[in-house]
Amino acid sequence: MGQAQNTPAVVFSGLTASATLAAKQYYMVKLASTAGQVIVGAAATDAVIGVLQNDPAAGEPVSIGWGGILKVAAEASVTAGTYVTCSTTGRAKGSTTDGDYFLGIALDGSSTAGNIIRVVAAHSHIYVA
Repeated sequence: MGQAQNTPAVVFSGLTASATLAAKQYYMVKLASTAGQVIVGAAATDAVIGVLQNDPAAGEPVSIGWGGILKVAAEASVTAGTYVTCSTTGRAKGSTTDGDYFLGIALDGSSTAGNIIRVVAAHSHIYVA
């Protein structure tokens, strides 16, 4: 895999980190139960709103990539060309499960958890078998 490039079509802000996200740059995030805050996604059925572009402490502004080609932290077994969804850790994992929300399609594979891959973001579509 070459150097992962990050070219989000849209980066939006106006939200803050619910807890420290200092070690979660390039993880998938979703809205928290507190209005105006985000947390790391934790399930394939979470409606993630994008990928964290910065590494904020609790209460600090977040920068979220949405659309385009995004750098995303991956799980150990992601195959290039597959749909990716949110794992229990907030990283990308492959999925073809009916009802999962997917972020997009992996351009790169990953054989080690925590690798940074490129994903063509198609943002929160529901996979239908």
